[in-house]
Parts: sequence; structure tokens; C-alpha cells
Amino acid sequence: MDINITGRNLALNDHLKDYVHKRIDKLEKLYHRVYKCEVILDEEKERKIVEVIFYLKHNRVVAKESSPDIYASIDNAAENAKKQLRRLHGRVTSRRRKNIFRKLMSNVPGFRLPEEAYLSEVHGEIIKTNVFADKPMLPDEAKLELELMDKKVFLVFKNADSGEVNVIYKRGDGNYGLIEPKF
Repeated sequence: MDINITGRNLALNDHLKDYVHKRIDKLEKLYHRVYKCEVILDEEKERKIVEVIFYLKHNRVVAKESSPDIYASIDNAAENAKKQLRRLHGRVTSRRRKNIFRKLMSNVPGFRLPEEAYLSEVHGEIIKTNVFADKPMLPDEAKLELELMDKKVFLVFKNADSGEVNVIYKRGDGNYGLIEPKF
């Protein structure tokens, strides 16, 4: 990998160049498709700004950090670039695995990937139907029944007073809400 170090308003010494090379060479091992790297060291008043740009085949990764200490800026920019390179490597790896799996399984008769099965179906179909008894109850009874159901967040019931269909639900603050439609 080619590493270019540029100093703006900053004198570059050998120790600083060696430090940058040491930090950037570690990152090269994370993602082997990096062919060029630019490191721009800049000084503005009391701030030391470091910008690291990795050039890849189809992408580029840019990490920019600033702090009063140039070495801290280099470390922070390297960590930021490391996170981005790991994320990119994970995306590329998962995409490759999907493509290899598709190629292998395309020869198997009758096999469709879940997303292909989902795309081929007509959208808007009813997948699941729940049937419940239309037993009239008061809102207090519905609240008690909702408390008995552990993982349910809401309950649809017929109000014994009005004869309308109502919904009672658990709120985030621990209270209950009641929806009464008016037509």
C-alpha cells in the first residue's frame, strides 16, 4: 500500500512519519484491498487536524480528527478509520457469502431464497387471522384480562355499555389507554 504523508502548516520530522506509518500499517491488515492512503496533518491555531483517506477499488474511507496533540489526533483518526474498514469488510464479506450461497443453491430444484419467495408473492395478503369471542365486557374487565395476558400489548373487545368495538392498550408509563371509535 502506498502511504502519502502531507503536512500543512506543520513541520514533518522522521519520528512523526514513523508513527503515522506504524499506525496505518496496522490498518492495512484489516482490509487488504486498500491500494493507496493519504494522511494530511494540519495545524490551525491550537488544533492539530489529521485526515486519513484510504482509497479502495470502488470506495474510499475518510477519517478526520482534531485535538491539541498531534499524536492523539493520529490515534483517534486511525481508530475511526479502523471502525469504518471493519464495517466495510463485514458488508463485503456478507455480500460475497450471499452470492456464493445463491450460486450453490440455484442448482437445487424447488429452492427459493426467503426474499425471493417474499418478492414473488402478492403484497397485501392476509397472512394470519386471529379469531376471538365477541363477548361484551366493561373497560375495567378488559383491563383485568389484559393484565392476565403476559406478552399482549392491546386487547380488542366489545364494550358492554355502548355496544361498540373498543381497544385497550398498555402505555409506556404503566397506565392503560382506551380507544373508543365514534362513527
